[in-house]
Amino acid sequence: NNSLLPVIKSELLQHLKQLAEHDQPHVIDLTSLPLCANDKQSLETFLGRGEVAITLSALGESQIIETRYSGIWWIKHFASEGQLLSEFIEITRIPEIIQSQAEDIHQAITALTETQTEADIEKQDQ
Repeated sequence: NNSLLPVIKSELLQHLKQLAEHDQPHVIDLTSLPLCANDKQSLETFLGRGEVAITLSALGESQIIETRYSGIWWIKHFASEGQLLSEFIEITRIPEIIQSQAEDIHQAITALTETQTEADIEKQDQ
């Protein structure tokens, strides 16, 4: 049996230790690995599901699922038609895809500032 599962499990443990000790994240691109459907299903069963499942809708759907092992996330990206585009395991505290980006935060500051300014004007008009 030429299963990659023992190698992947070993890599997961190694990188989870790196995350814990050095705050160093890592990504395993499952799409690029020669995994048969049975191996992928076995890996998904082994990792299980944790407490967090997020669906992100932007240029297609992305599923971000915490596994039963804290710090290990299973991420799937789908095209708008529904076909699987890519699949990753991310060893990290919070997957990068769900972190607020600096540009988005600056836009939020601008929007909130404008809202606050409008509220101040409305108060003055009363």
